[in-house]
Amino acid sequence: MNIQQNPFEDRWPLLKEMFETGGAQALVTFISAREDLLERRALFLMASQRISQGQDLSRGLDDVVTISRAAIDEFYEQSVSEADEEQTLLRLQGANILSYNLSADLAPCWPDDEEVRETRHFEEGLRCADDCLRWREQLQKGAVAFSMAWWAQGVHHAGLGRWNRACEAFQSALDAAIDDARENGTPETVGPEASFTINISSGWLEFARWRSGDSSSYDRFLEAMGAFSKQIDRDDEGRDEALVGVQQLQIAAQRLPGQEQTS
Repeated sequence: MNIQQNPFEDRWPLLKEMFETGGAQALVTFISAREDLLERRALFLMASQRISQGQDLSRGLDDVVTISRAAIDEFYEQSVSEADEEQTLLRLQGANILSYNLSADLAPCWPDDEEVRETRHFEEGLRCADDCLRWREQLQKGAVAFSMAWWAQGVHHAGLGRWNRACEAFQSALDAAIDDARENGTPETVGPEASFTINISSGWLEFARWRSGDSSSYDRFLEAMGAFSKQIDRDDEGRDEALVGVQQLQIAAQRLPGQEQTS
């Protein structure tokens, strides 16, 4: 999935010009018309990665959704039509990674990303997370991969104001994180010695409980923030992940209001 290894790297200037002049849908139409399956995968992968990252491009979230959704569908459809089991799983893994990346891109918790998320963005992010959960079953992924997918589902339920369902998803994320901790003999509860997966899923769960009206969860939310802060202060190999965790939870607290929506 590395852009530097893309065999069609020399096509990027053309794809970039096409996107800038015709938009994301024109780019999708062009790539979809390529006859070679490898070429289609490679071009969709390159375009979705670079438009998502905004490399020298002016793009919005809807552009990211358009190109990434087309890339996901391409990889998935190729997986379904592939006769070789190994190749089927490789194509499905591509769809799985692209789907998770799009769900994460649409989450409302990233620094330096203030673009307003609309209902359609959260619904697309939720669709991607649901697909990831199903595909990770087929791919027989481990506990951390499932925790990440449950996190993505919870984030988008939260964005839609569905705090009870967000709590359920984040509880599943934490359950998977605990399974991973047990497998590796690491702490199963929040703290500076716990894994990022334990601390981030615990932090989001307590945040969602707090937003859904459980005031007692606020102190436990602060425990997760405190665990990340101690990891940052240690300035070791876990510092960067801990910084991501603090930023996610701080931004979520700023952007996601605590009111349940029934619609």
